[in-house]
Amino acid sequence: MPEPSPAEALEAEKHRNRVRISLVMSDPALTDAIVGGGAFGGAYSPIVAQNMFDRRHEDAIEDAKRLVEITEVCDRSWLVRLPIVNCAVFETDDGLVVIDTGMAPAGPAILQAIRTVSDAPIHTIVYTHAHVDHCMGTWALTESGPDGGSPVVIAHAATVDRFERYVKLRGSVSRYMSQPLASFPAGDDDWVPPSRTFTDTLSIDVGGERFDLIHRRGETDDQLYVSVPGRSAIASADYYQGFLPNAGNGKRVQRYVEEWAVALREMVALEPRHLLPAHGEPISDDQQRIAEVLTVHAAALEHIVDHTLAGLNARDRQDEIADSVALPAELANHPTLNEQYVSAADVSRMVMKQYCGWWDDIPSHWAPARFDQQAAAVCELAGGPAEVIGRARAMAETDPVMSCHLADWAWFANPTDPAIGRAVIELYTSRIVQTTINTQEVLMYLDHMTDVQLAIEAVDGE
Repeated sequence: MPEPSPAEALEAEKHRNRVRISLVMSDPALTDAIVGGGAFGGAYSPIVAQNMFDRRHEDAIEDAKRLVEITEVCDRSWLVRLPIVNCAVFETDDGLVVIDTGMAPAGPAILQAIRTVSDAPIHTIVYTHAHVDHCMGTWALTESGPDGGSPVVIAHAATVDRFERYVKLRGSVSRYMSQPLASFPAGDDDWVPPSRTFTDTLSIDVGGERFDLIHRRGETDDQLYVSVPGRSAIASADYYQGFLPNAGNGKRVQRYVEEWAVALREMVALEPRHLLPAHGEPISDDQQRIAEVLTVHAAALEHIVDHTLAGLNARDRQDEIADSVALPAELANHPTLNEQYVSAADVSRMVMKQYCGWWDDIPSHWAPARFDQQAAAVCELAGGPAEVIGRARAMAETDPVMSCHLADWAWFANPTDPAIGRAVIELYTSRIVQTTINTQEVLMYLDHMTDVQLAIEAVDGE
């Protein structure tokens, strides 16, 4: 089959997005489950979330401008709150220091918000890490420096390599991020790279004020947080998120849970009175509250790490380790540790990913048959895919998790049967609305449902 032209690929991507949206809108309970938690601590904008790399998407830009807010956290220090993410702004006598710049459509919204509180030039921009929602809005700020020049952009030395991963794996990562491939970075011209990099720590002076940039691997290998000792303030990047941190995302590259906890405890030791997180609400003039939330987050991550390593050393099977992890009640019930975006089991799996190979301790999985071949064999033993899907429907209410295992076997054994495809969508919808699951899990199921619906359309159109 010939490769589709760029225009054909773009139209296919637009159609896939329409199918995805129609599935979301097909059931109010499904819509609620997907929207719940999807804002990642800020306002929710589907059009911004679906076009994070696109600086030319006018509707996304306008929605970011409509939803942006700016909150003063302490003297001459603000948190700009956007859909999904925040950025921190500190005014000095020489100009503004901006910590992170949001996703691409958010750049103009950030500048709009800044200009409601300060006319000072943007002196320095700091990237806390090279995720799309932290470094892609800079394009709109590049002419806001002193005398109309560009601000200095500072980041950890690993930031460039992390951005280049977007380019190297653009087909794969765009899929896992549910982003249009056409807007995905293709080279250095698609972002504003740092003009200054460092390793470990860096202290800078802007307008007579010190900003300490401290690197600790966490959500990424290039992540850092910023301490402003003269203001007793910390811009905490993604280390603190207001819910169980995004430290176990099954669609993302390695995250560093142990070092993440170290960073949180370091912040506590700095005794800040003001916390400006990259997601969620700021905490202003409350040293005790800041110490509490940072400490419980560190303790939760440390508990998961300890449980996971103990299980590995006891030679337990990896699925048993993840399945058995549970936070102690004082942590599980803390209001800032709800399993909104990922679960404790997800974080445990990420720890194992750092320390183990790809084998999951199941002997036949060392050199397995393809999953579709396994599915065909299972369905043959059960009397065919229709029998398996019938059993899945029968147990959908009592055991939605197992019903989806059966649905996968039936679908992968016979992916050209529209009736089975429709049953798969029905069963995954039931699982989403019946069970308490986190945002990343919901989105993964929605992606699968979209692929199944597209396959049904392809068969029906023949």
